[in-house]
Amino acid sequence: MRHKPLRTILVGVGLCLAPALSTGAEQTDTGARPQTIEQFMRTDQRVRVIAHRGFSGRAPENTLAAFRAAIEAGADMAEFDVTLTADAEVVCLHDEKVKRTTEGRGRISELTLAEAQSLDAGLWFSQAFIGERIPTLDAVLETAKGHILLNIEIKSEAVEGGIAAKVVTAVNEHGMRDLVIISSFSPEALAQVHTLDPALHTASLYNRKLHRDVDPGVIIGEVKSSSLNINRRYLNRKIRERCRDLGIPIGGYTANSRRQMEKLIDMGAHSIFTNHPDVLFEVIAERTPARDEDRP
Repeated sequence: MRHKPLRTILVGVGLCLAPALSTGAEQTDTGARPQTIEQFMRTDQRVRVIAHRGFSGRAPENTLAAFRAAIEAGADMAEFDVTLTADAEVVCLHDEKVKRTTEGRGRISELTLAEAQSLDAGLWFSQAFIGERIPTLDAVLETAKGHILLNIEIKSEAVEGGIAAKVVTAVNEHGMRDLVIISSFSPEALAQVHTLDPALHTASLYNRKLHRDVDPGVIIGEVKSSSLNINRRYLNRKIRERCRDLGIPIGGYTANSRRQMEKLIDMGAHSIFTNHPDVLFEVIAERTPARDEDRP
């Protein structure tokens, strides 16, 4: 059974704040925030800024507070993970177990939605976030719509539970088909998404064990993905050049220091996942030539 009162309160807070957040007041002037996935995927624009698990350097990861902070910072996109509860509800959580980011114990797959949302998902990060909960996918979609694009990562362990179909249904029910990219390490999940709705954009996550020495074109082609997301440690010149030849945008993760961000920019990353989108915007601005109208 859904924990409706809690969800209503959390989503209500996000919607009340959304108009003020949608301006992206903190963003350095390095180009307008893309409004659709088609705009996001263009390769003739500045590097795209993806808030990893929301603005997780400022608020507890994968919570509505982190997504509101990402909107406020002007991030182009917020990335987050989805998995299933024991009663097959789609929630936002990275780990299989709840211990690291709540005071609870056990696997999320063994907890009902009501049990999962009874846990505090903010206190581990800071007392300022006491009362944050593990949000449902619906709550995140409602908070983000019209304010920030989303990268929804389907966790591999939830694929057998039918999560791909649930995610596709939720995205379409919220009218967000052109506002979302769905990614996964699981080729099966991405193939299911494409079968259910070929119009949805997907991104393959590079798995070093699975994809070592595999051509990026094959990785993308087998599930008809739009882009390749890769750990910054594994992005090399061979992969970069092959992706460039094939026109495959590269998303590099997770860069949290200026040096890491600069290296990904130098390697030709189309987008960068970071816990600190404010810092990444500064780095991009420093590397963006002044426009003629800005010159003295």
